This record gives sequence, C-alpha cells and structure tokens, in this order.
Amino acid sequence: MSDRDSYLQWQLANLSASLAKGHEDEANLRQLLICTTSKTTAEAAEAYFLAHHADGDLLQSLINIALEGDDAGDAPWAAANVLSEFPASMLQRHEAALTKLAAHPWMYLHVPARKALEKVRAHDA
Repeated sequence: MSDRDSYLQWQLANLSASLAKGHEDEANLRQLLICTTSKTTAEAAEAYFLAHHADGDLLQSLINIALEGDDAGDAPWAAANVLSEFPASMLQRHEAALTKLAAHPWMYLHVPARKALEKVRAHDA
C-alpha cells in the first residue's frame, strides 16, 4: 500500500470516528470542520452538517469558532463556510455576529458571513 493510500485510509477512519462522536464535543466539532476542507472527506462532513441545520446550539458553536478569527487555524474559516449554509430563519438571531464577521479583513471569514447576511436580509424582505 502506498503512503497516499495509507493517508486516505487514515482520513476516512478519522472522519468515521468523528461522525460517530458528533458535534457536541468542541474538539470533535473542530475535527468535523477540518473534514470539510479535504476532497476525501468534504462530502460526508458537509452532509453531516446539513442534517443538523435545525440545531441552534451547533450554529452558536460555529459562530463562536468563526469569531476566533484568522489566527486560530483552519477551523474558523471552515465554521464560517458551514454556518453560511444554515437556513435564514436560523441565522436571523445571529445577525450582529454575522455583521462582525462580514467586516473581518480576511476573505475566508467575510465572504461566507456576507453570504449568510444576504440570506437573512432576503428572508426579512
């Protein structure tokens, strides 16, 4: 088996364990977010988050992680991307936090936050 095959197997095993553990544990939530950044694991990780779009506690955790900013590794920008896919009805109550993220200079935070705000504003109109 090649090093690449071993790495792919490790990624998939890590994803499987993270999916089984869920997002209630913050360290595991961060691991699930990192899984959204890899071609190998993104589809399954994104499907997991989509299945939990009604979870207000998850959305709050994603916002908290995104607000950590660009100095906190990959989890904040992954969180911003994931939260931007939540329904407008869920995002509405977080408009102030989204506005703060939308003003962030780092595009990996402000682009998804602006997408989320546009969704909220279209929903309000």
